Amino acid sequence: MPDPWLLIEVLDGEVPASEWRRVHGGTFLDAAIADRAVRWSWRAHGRGVVFEIAFRTERIRDEFRHRQSIKAALEAVPDPRDGLTIVAD
Repeated sequence: MPDPWLLIEVLDGEVPASEWRRVHGGTFLDAAIADRAVRWSWRAHGRGVVFEIAFRTERIRDEFRHRQSIKAALEAVPDPRDGLTIVAD
């Protein structure tokens, strides 16, 4: 069974998503380490950034997603209406 994962895509808005990542990326990495993530990566594309992260269990993945610091960072995306996609598996 593959590790449960989470994909978070943030698109450009009033400011570039790369700037959002510069400001909030450390929050994601700190939480990933604290929640014992198996692996994670950032990648940029023409319209924004993607953060992919895998965990040992679904429970740990869900705890990561519901951390207050992660929620706050996601509420600060450059385009809060159309610029955030979260996919979990």
